[in-house]
Amino acid sequence: MDYSKNKEASGQERASDETEMIVQDNLSKDGKTLDLTAAYLKEYGAKDIASFEYLRDLTNLEMGTNLIGAKGARHLAQSTVLVNLTSLNLFYNDIGNDGVKYIALSDNLQSLQNLVLSDNNITDEGAVTLAKFLPLFPNLIRLDMRLNKLKDEGKQALLDAQKLTQLKHLLLDKVEGFQVKA
Repeated sequence: MDYSKNKEASGQERASDETEMIVQDNLSKDGKTLDLTAAYLKEYGAKDIASFEYLRDLTNLEMGTNLIGAKGARHLAQSTVLVNLTSLNLFYNDIGNDGVKYIALSDNLQSLQNLVLSDNNITDEGAVTLAKFLPLFPNLIRLDMRLNKLKDEGKQALLDAQKLTQLKHLLLDKVEGFQVKA
């Protein structure tokens, strides 16, 4: 069966009104939590979410398994709407090193306390970039980097950066629970 003409299969733009319907269906009554896990919104869905003004009070965004890629991560990181997020879950979105760079350089995610970037094809390059800017996230207490392609250099950079932050839970390996800052 040929799915090449299917917008979702080919990753082409999803109509923003379709994204808005999905958002409305999954937004908590108080407007603070949005769970879009496995909605497969891709880059264009992330772009829509980043621009919806009524999400300004959002504090918890669950966007795992949406395959937003680096460009989708850029839209979320540069959003002037999502500035009140305290928890951002981007598990399995294939953001890679470019996507983690957008997040690391973001001035709009300063309120984050919890950041999940697990299973995103991030290598030591991305981890080193994130580690460099980690002290600029004053509220971050939990960072999940499990199931990425981190080797010793990336892990060590994050561990060293942890000493300069309020970060208490740094998850690096799939077998570990967490590491508690002394």
